[in-house]
Amino acid sequence: MKLKYKKLIIVISIGALLLSFLILTLIPTGGESSNPIQDAALPKCTDENIINLINSYFQAKRDVNMEMMEPLVSDINQIDQEKLITQAEYVEDYRNIVCYSLKNEENGALRVYIRYDMKLKNIETLAPCLSGVYVTVGSDGKNLIYLSALEEHEEEFILAADKNSHVVELQEEVARKLQEAINADEGFKQLYQKMDQEIAMFAGKNGEPEAAATPAPDPNAAAQPTPDPNAADPNAAGQPAPDPNAANPPAADPNAAPAQ
Repeated sequence: MKLKYKKLIIVISIGALLLSFLILTLIPTGGESSNPIQDAALPKCTDENIINLINSYFQAKRDVNMEMMEPLVSDINQIDQEKLITQAEYVEDYRNIVCYSLKNEENGALRVYIRYDMKLKNIETLAPCLSGVYVTVGSDGKNLIYLSALEEHEEEFILAADKNSHVVELQEEVARKLQEAINADEGFKQLYQKMDQEIAMFAGKNGEPEAAATPAPDPNAAAQPTPDPNAADPNAAGQPAPDPNAANPPAADPNAAPAQ
């Protein structure tokens, strides 16, 4: 049976405390049942198709190019163009993109974690981010970022993957480095916070639930991811980028994490 959520992407974005738009977001659900995926290795993704998909997604996001974005996601209607425009006013580029992935053995889909640096306009200090997206294969045989309703087994897979010990370590590392950047550069801190506040105001104006803060050790984020400041943005699980702010632990979504 299909599960429906207001946000259909998990975006993980991890960052410093009180900065919320890049927070890890996970799909809301209960239970603490163990799952082998939680202790699985987290390999760096070497599939060129996945790497090209993620790079193209971030390029389309940076340029607010909806035409380029459409074939990359399962439902372009889940991408909020106005939010992308708001973010693009601050973000110059996404750099040093590296992907890691965990496979859903039941259907071959992937939970892809994207570690990257966000370059703000007129600021040299980079913002370390982590986002998570759910990647499936479309009817044309091509990979795409899934932004639609999830089956129960997919929800369970994503929840378990986001609790993976290596993913948690990566979240903590990104959160720590972002906090270091904020502490070291006052100009970066001020612009980052301004961007975060504007994104938060935008979300509130549009009736989106406020993201929960993630603890440094925490992402959808998701995303929070993570990841993407958009919703779902990735997937957004979104995530996460998740807070580029610091941390509280993930909240929830599919595939969001973590990447709009």
